[in-house]
Amino acid sequence: GGVPTISFRDLAIQRRDNDLVGASFGRGFYVLDDYTPLRNITAEAMQRGAVLFPVRTTPWYIQRRPLGQDGQASQGGAYYVAENPPFGAVFTYHLADDLKTLKDERRERQKKMEEGWEDTPYVGYEALEKERRQPAPEIVLTIHDADGGVVRRVTGPATGGFHRVAWDLTYPTSAAVTSASSSETQNDERNRGDSGFMAPPGAYSVTLSTRIDGVVTEVGGPVDFEVVRVFEGVLDGTAPESTAVFMRQVAELNRAVSAASNAASLAFDRIAILEAALARSHSDPGTLDTELEGLKQRLFVLDESLAGNRSMRSLGEPRVPTVAGRLRVASMSDGQSDYGPTATHRRAFEIATAEFGDIEPQMRQLLEIDLPALEAAMEAAGVPWTPGRPLPTVQ
Repeated sequence: GGVPTISFRDLAIQRRDNDLVGASFGRGFYVLDDYTPLRNITAEAMQRGAVLFPVRTTPWYIQRRPLGQDGQASQGGAYYVAENPPFGAVFTYHLADDLKTLKDERRERQKKMEEGWEDTPYVGYEALEKERRQPAPEIVLTIHDADGGVVRRVTGPATGGFHRVAWDLTYPTSAAVTSASSSETQNDERNRGDSGFMAPPGAYSVTLSTRIDGVVTEVGGPVDFEVVRVFEGVLDGTAPESTAVFMRQVAELNRAVSAASNAASLAFDRIAILEAALARSHSDPGTLDTELEGLKQRLFVLDESLAGNRSMRSLGEPRVPTVAGRLRVASMSDGQSDYGPTATHRRAFEIATAEFGDIEPQMRQLLEIDLPALEAAMEAAGVPWTPGRPLPTVQ
């Protein structure tokens, strides 16, 4: 576990959190956070395929970042910063063995043959292709609320042994996903970019599942645990449960606005490719060129309504409030506040909702009707194929 080869002169138990603290001969301190799982380890449990251990009561609070960001931030070595325990609910589980792929199983067989100096015959292209297509097995921890609704899914290591994975007490973000790298798995640093607003204090449960070849099998839990507020704020504010209801509304609007914003960006790329294809076509310059340029100019107008005047932004000039800007105000920094939505937050959400209500039908008309119609006209004119269009029909 990273402990140096040195004698420890004292051990102490921090009883409130069940932490084991060791003082080394080299005047260092090491802490084993939450040794509770040790009380549940038995020979029988270690033989089971997977074991999910009890989860201690989780404190609910807003993390401080005194240096601006996590760790030393931009301070370099100016401050000594030790690693804190993972924030949120920490889940401990044990796997008796690795979750193996077909390739792992093949290599195990081959290694035994290699140790005996035996021949390892070639498995063939079909077997290799099957290995290439197989997804890596995963461990999935699913958090449910008191009503049984899914709050969050996090993933953890699929290798044999003990593992700990933290849930940062947030719902997943509702922002649009535009690439596979936008939703990488979580384990400490992983998945933080996928976090949305905070879940309220209350009763939760977690289950442990394996995902092998796309098949999800529950292998541990459910294990119940409590998320408890650490302290009350000085000022009167909205209850966290009410804040979560408001933030769910904000998240749903963010889901639509981020989708529209990303769809506009993808549409600009799509139009640029159409322009290149049109220049390579056998059609006379004229109607198709004019219609394509008209679509692009309409898209510029809608993009400005969503994100603001990009020329003014590039020069740092004040801009008219946009839908995205009002939504950022309403989000209260993704719910990182004890006091809940103020009148300002609620008013920003109302204005963003109304303004997006005007933009959405125009965006749908352009992206779902007008642009596909123009692409169909280009297909009829024999313009080279571009992404987003149906495959050409061979006569």
